[in-house]
Amino acid sequence: MINLRLPLVSPAELSAEQRPLYEAFEASTRAVEYQGFEVKNAEGAFVGPWGVMLHFPDLALPLGRFIGLAQRLDGISERARQVVILTVGGRFNVAYELYAHTPLAARAGLRTDQIAALSAGARPADLSEDELLAADVASALVRGGPVPGPLYDAAVAELGQDGFDAVVFITVHYLVLGTLLNAYDVPVGSAS
Repeated sequence: MINLRLPLVSPAELSAEQRPLYEAFEASTRAVEYQGFEVKNAEGAFVGPWGVMLHFPDLALPLGRFIGLAQRLDGISERARQVVILTVGGRFNVAYELYAHTPLAARAGLRTDQIAALSAGARPADLSEDELLAADVASALVRGGPVPGPLYDAAVAELGQDGFDAVVFITVHYLVLGTLLNAYDVPVGSAS
């Protein structure tokens, strides 16, 4: 994979500030949720958001902490979480985000047609009620302005306050990553 705007950083090129970050990325990307898509190239250089964040170690540390906390939020199913991520990725056409989360969404039980619709910015009507509300809240957040009162009330009634909060912070998480990926025009990786 070629990164068009930022060079990939091979392990041999890591600065003293980048090395601990690289090692943290290496430890975290061994988890099962990072299987099925490319996180490092054959030379050991991180691709995707990790490849970008290596260029900004001082910013990557607090961002990584936020991401870690957002990923551990309870309140919604893994399917609903993937619906939120694909809703954000589809809205902003974030190539790597859509590439990486397509296999994760399938593993969570979303069908190919549902994944395709979400990735194209659409809302499949045959999602469960909690998934539809998660998609609607994420869509409202990326449109700008406050979440409409009736949507907020319906989402909290169905998902609970923890579920609503999880949708909000997962949306923020993927807006940040999507912005970084789009700013530096990060392409998709290879299939694993």
